[in-house]
Amino acid sequence: MQQAAKHLPKEFIPVTSSIRRIECSKAWSQLASREQLYAYYLSRAAWEGSKICYFQRSYEAPALFVLLQLVFSSKLESLKVRVLGAGLLEQQWRQMLAYSAAVFQNCGNYKSFGDTKFVPELDAEAFKTIVRASENYEMHKEVMDSILEQIEREVFTEDEPFARIGFRDENNGTTSYYSSGVTSAEAKMVDEWCQSLSISPLNTRLFKLTATEYELRIASQLSDPSATPYLKTYEKGGKKLHVRGADFADVMSTVVAALRKAKEHAGNDNQRNMAQAYVEHFRYGDVDQHKESQRHWIKDVGPVVESNIGFIETYLDPLGARAEFEGFVAVVDKETSAQFNTLVEEAEGLIEKLPWAKDFEKAKFSKPDFTNLDIVAFACSGTPIGINIPNYDDIRMDFGFKNVNLGNAYPVPTAATTQFLSQSDVDLNCRYTKESLTLIVALHELLGHGTGKLLTKDVETGELNFPQDLKNPFTGEEIKTYYLSTETWSQKFGKLHSGYEECRADSVALFLMQYDEPFHIFFPDRQSEWDDIHYAGWLGILTSSVKGLQYYNPEVKVWGQAHVLASWAILQAVREGDPSVIQIEFCEKDGRDYFFLHVDRSKLRTTAFKALSEFLCKLHTYKAMGDFDAAKAFFDHYSQVDDEMLRVRDIVLAWKLPRGLELQPNLFLDHATHEVVYKDYEDSFEGVIRSHVERFPDSFQADVWGEWVKDAKALRYD
Repeated sequence: MQQAAKHLPKEFIPVTSSIRRIECSKAWSQLASREQLYAYYLSRAAWEGSKICYFQRSYEAPALFVLLQLVFSSKLESLKVRVLGAGLLEQQWRQMLAYSAAVFQNCGNYKSFGDTKFVPELDAEAFKTIVRASENYEMHKEVMDSILEQIEREVFTEDEPFARIGFRDENNGTTSYYSSGVTSAEAKMVDEWCQSLSISPLNTRLFKLTATEYELRIASQLSDPSATPYLKTYEKGGKKLHVRGADFADVMSTVVAALRKAKEHAGNDNQRNMAQAYVEHFRYGDVDQHKESQRHWIKDVGPVVESNIGFIETYLDPLGARAEFEGFVAVVDKETSAQFNTLVEEAEGLIEKLPWAKDFEKAKFSKPDFTNLDIVAFACSGTPIGINIPNYDDIRMDFGFKNVNLGNAYPVPTAATTQFLSQSDVDLNCRYTKESLTLIVALHELLGHGTGKLLTKDVETGELNFPQDLKNPFTGEEIKTYYLSTETWSQKFGKLHSGYEECRADSVALFLMQYDEPFHIFFPDRQSEWDDIHYAGWLGILTSSVKGLQYYNPEVKVWGQAHVLASWAILQAVREGDPSVIQIEFCEKDGRDYFFLHVDRSKLRTTAFKALSEFLCKLHTYKAMGDFDAAKAFFDHYSQVDDEMLRVRDIVLAWKLPRGLELQPNLFLDHATHEVVYKDYEDSFEGVIRSHVERFPDSFQADVWGEWVKDAKALRYD
């Protein structure tokens, strides 16, 4: 039975939100002309493709993108004069800027970190007044009024099901990966059907046509069954599945055009072959071609310009099967990268320390390229600080992977933004966050995501990639669960896999920080500070877990952010192993309820480490065995939030600081000189807005508008 809608507190983007600049001018200036052109065209492909992210975020997000592009394509100074002249207050203007900057950065009106809705702080009439004050309103009046009429409810409403991303029947949420009538059970049924047909869901959306008929749309420039043979209709059990291509055809066309130009400026055959495989993938939608691009990408070791593009991470899909589009372009920092690659060289010795049996680890560690990057463009709904890709299990096991550390995307904590710690811990955290985060990211990406074997049975030969008499270490019985060669681990574990895998990677990082080897590599001349860095690493994970309670919904008992859930499960496992390691002290501060998180530093290397080791061993082994039922029961246990921690959550929400917005530079091509121009923007809402508007110089985004109009009715929730 459908749940009744709940009225929730309004979630705004405060006008006091900070702006965090991603700075890359120095690294950019060191590139040769060909390298700059290569980076420019890759960034164009990435940003054009990021328009798809709006469609993946919510029904209303693409139309909101078109509307805000039209509103802010005029000069902000003159628009402000007209807005104030229409009777609005300066504060309302600032509220509109804050909201619009956040929409652009998140590729929609749901936060990329947490997947929760935010709404304008100004009211609907003031919002409309600003829209109608824009220079483009007279020229595009019909379109802009149509958008306002069709999305006003969704833009200003936070009531369920509009409060969060999810299936309507599962947690009373909303998702635009599926038409509004698709249930979680139907989505899973179609996904299993796709697995049996060897059709990847990564670059798809699912529409329900009738009670028994579905359409699976594949993102591609063209729909050509001769190039993509599985574009046809399938029937099974009285149901029909139409597999169609050319979803987002106009957007894919611009992506393909930019990648062809990038190929012309590639520096080696691996880059040229990678670009060509990208072109074929985005033209026809075949994921095998994207896999081919990743094989060439892995071979391109130590490039000056690093990039990756495609439908990559599946966190946003409530089913965990469909991926969000993303593309990044970065300049390699060779000096810092040398340290990361030293870690790669010593990885096998560290892997031997991990707390699971050798049968659950790959026989040979494929040494990846591991680089420190300065991001030039990260076209998606949010920029991470580290990446381990590709996510294709078969390529990772047979060809390897790459790790990247995004050095210029690191957060910078201050005493004012560090909460719930004693003053001595605040000082230590601020002093050593960069160092501890460097170790956490390095170990998390390389030896967290980079380790582990999936026990697999080949569906054609019946051959197992593990000994038939291998025992389950927790029951002593022979292993009865495993992966079929047609399954990926993310498909087998569904939505559970995202938080579970991030938890496994974070646990590996904390586990290996117990040992001196990583510190010898990154901080060889600072031995007296190693223990402080180790402690700061633990503080970072534990404080993010309690502050992350703001992303937990106690009504439906759902965590809205995979990385936060990961740190929470670690905190719970350590507290269960030894409750004295982590204590919560409730108190008052400035006349308001407050708490301090106290960590017994002396026990981190003893009882806390023991609890972490046992937790990590089970976490990893259940994944390796493909034992979903055991893994879910185990992980769900550590995902629970008790009454004491619900009290902590209330305090966290009461003291919540606004999450900063991100500001990225732009690249422009001077067609007269064929030189690429790098442009920075002021650290303000205006700067964020200008950077996004100038990224897409045509004020009216016809490709987005046309695609949205076509499907708006099917995607809108009643």
